[in-house]
Amino acid sequence: MGKRKLPFGYMMKNGDVEPDPSTAACVTWIYRSYLAGASLKAISAELNVRMPNVYDGEKPWNKNMIDRILQDQRYSGDAIYPEIISCELYEAIQRQRAERCGLPRQTDAQKIIRILGGGRVSKAVEAGVLAVLNRLIRNPDALQSPTPSETDQTKRFRAQRALDATLGQQPIDEERAAELIKALAEAEYELIDNNVYETERLRRIFREAEPMNELSADLLRKTVAEISVEIKAIRLTLKNNQIIEVSDAS
Repeated sequence: MGKRKLPFGYMMKNGDVEPDPSTAACVTWIYRSYLAGASLKAISAELNVRMPNVYDGEKPWNKNMIDRILQDQRYSGDAIYPEIISCELYEAIQRQRAERCGLPRQTDAQKIIRILGGGRVSKAVEAGVLAVLNRLIRNPDALQSPTPSETDQTKRFRAQRALDATLGQQPIDEERAAELIKALAEAEYELIDNNVYETERLRRIFREAEPMNELSADLLRKTVAEISVEIKAIRLTLKNNQIIEVSDAS
């Protein structure tokens, strides 16, 4: 390879090209940030805070540097360069780059998806969100309040054990038993919390909605709390904290 400059993220060790531990993680972060919707400008700005002047001497990060990294197929591995990011991630990025180049003006629903997902998202993500919401419109009873975890139920378990112990002792301390019954009722009420009410509210909203050909910004605002985009899946967190996952078929 002579003295040819290595791509950012690699180093020479004993005559072989290897990922550079100090910068390869940065390459992975760039790819995942872009996949999640971050712009070239936002990524370069963040890197000028996190890792200034590491890409090209004293030059600060800019959009062109980020774009060169995103389109460099060597990062997905070949005969010379070991893999830093997977072929699937590389291909997903190329699809997203192509979509962004010809991106039309965003609708209100697309703007909300961008906010909920932490950045601009692909048409495949938009289609996945549309599919989930249409599924809930057709079957609102699929909405379920998340089951409290064992950690959430600790207070109720303690109150129940204390009450059982008190009732098992003779004579029964009625004043203590009354206090524990009240504490148990409070703990059980806390477990119900807002998720139950939110679930009923969401069911009413979806029962009144009509199946959509295009996403409704109003329905998104009322029902979805967060959108998480992975390489092969889209995860929606509804406002009752129920999580629904759908494969990204792109």
